[in-house]
Amino acid sequence: MKTRNYSATIVIDPRGNEGSTSEMIPKLTEAIAQSDGEVLKIQELGQHDFAYPTKKNFTRGTFLQFDISGSSETPQKIKEKLRLEKKVDRILIECSN
Repeated sequence: MKTRNYSATIVIDPRGNEGSTSEMIPKLTEAIAQSDGEVLKIQELGQHDFAYPTKKNFTRGTFLQFDISGSSETPQKIKEKLRLEKKVDRILIECSN
């Protein structure tokens, strides 16, 4: 099985008290590991306004960038795993090879 490198940008909803960004990083790293991915690097990109907000009272989010190594099925597994996570708003995974 050939491993590929991916860049995953995950947007966290900063509202509420269900957990801060520092508490979400280990949760997200564990979810990626359970999806047969290996986290190579984590970058916290800070809070940014959305160009196109999807909800009226949610106009900015906290952006996290994960560099991941895994198989070709890894991105889909990660998206399925994080789909039910309440604090995760958006997920974008790109192949960086």
